[in-house]
Amino acid sequence: MGNGQSVQPGAASGNGTVKQDTLRISVQDAEKMMLEKNLDLIANHYNIDIAHAQTIAAKLWDNPGFNYNGNIGNPGHHLFSIQPPGGEVAMQLDQVFKTAGKRHRLVQYNKANEKAVEYAYYDLLRNLKFQFRSDFYQLDALLKTQGVFDQELEKSIILEKALREAYSKNDVALKDVVTIQSTMFQLQNDLTNNLSQITDLEAEMRYMLQLQPSSIIIPDMPVIDKIELPNVVMDSLYAAAIENRPDVQNNAEQVTASNWYLKYNKSLIAPDLDLSLNYDKASASYPNYTGFGVGLPLPLWNLNQGGIKQAKATLAQNEVQLDASKLKAVNDVNQAYSKLVQLSHLDLDVQKKNNQSFDQLMSGIYDVFQKKEMSLRDLVIYMDSYKQQAINFNTYISNYYTARENLNMAVGKDVIK
Repeated sequence: MGNGQSVQPGAASGNGTVKQDTLRISVQDAEKMMLEKNLDLIANHYNIDIAHAQTIAAKLWDNPGFNYNGNIGNPGHHLFSIQPPGGEVAMQLDQVFKTAGKRHRLVQYNKANEKAVEYAYYDLLRNLKFQFRSDFYQLDALLKTQGVFDQELEKSIILEKALREAYSKNDVALKDVVTIQSTMFQLQNDLTNNLSQITDLEAEMRYMLQLQPSSIIIPDMPVIDKIELPNVVMDSLYAAAIENRPDVQNNAEQVTASNWYLKYNKSLIAPDLDLSLNYDKASASYPNYTGFGVGLPLPLWNLNQGGIKQAKATLAQNEVQLDASKLKAVNDVNQAYSKLVQLSHLDLDVQKKNNQSFDQLMSGIYDVFQKKEMSLRDLVIYMDSYKQQAINFNTYISNYYTARENLNMAVGKDVIK
């Protein structure tokens, strides 16, 4: 029941062959394609390059300064002449030296920030993988359900035509014609709603895979043999989530970065040294003066109080966010595992036998009705039950696969493959 793969209207040509723009793909191959082509991932990865460039910039020394002064006019000589008695030239070369480990602390801050950006990228990747896999399994369920709707509607159209002909001969009552027409309308409405969901999912997946708008995605799903619950120790899952989840690691690196930023702001209290070498050809002291200079601001009033207070607040805020992310990781694992437990009680072998019995029943039920061995009311009840059975089974399998992926996402690695 519902295991036959359905193709959207327009996905196949009149002779039943699949068009060239139809992509039948497994979840592993589709995910690999997404990782290579998804524009959100590609754009976000540049944040890592930007953060790395900031680390490189923090390592660089300040450029030295050079100052030159010379006279423009010199009586008795040509322009810019420095010949005596009126010629003058003075030069200064200076270099600022960072003190109190400012450069080291700024580099360490940027390195930690770079790691935080990397983990933010991996967290985006984790969320996109879950979203894609969830969409993939849901699309598979909807397409299989679409196949049931197509079959039911096709048989209903044939049955409605036969009943109208019988009604014209006064062989059946008008209520029978109206009943089957109402059933057809409900089927068409269900089919339309199902197609709308398929359209939305395929549009989202096409964007993730960077496919053309005309592309049609057909999930290539493996045959599921059994529904089972993995044998795990919850405490180990909690610890794995805190260790592996990139959102937790991102917050941890932000705490590290904030700590280094606080140290950097404290180091700004210490003044930087500005050392210089000076030369003055016509110095007031003596000709061809060569000197050495030291300059530094005096830390009397501005001790970077505001910057230090802000850095302390940022550090405290990030520490709280780190604790919150750890708590969220544990709760996510517990919630994901509980959902998986709820979806792991189905005896798949028994359910498949029930589906086969339903398929056998429905394959001959129309002949039974045409032989007038069953009332139209019973036929409609069976049709609706068959439809609901297919929807429920396909949805259940999709939810089971999604629950497995949800647990993987909550832990931060594939604990179920």
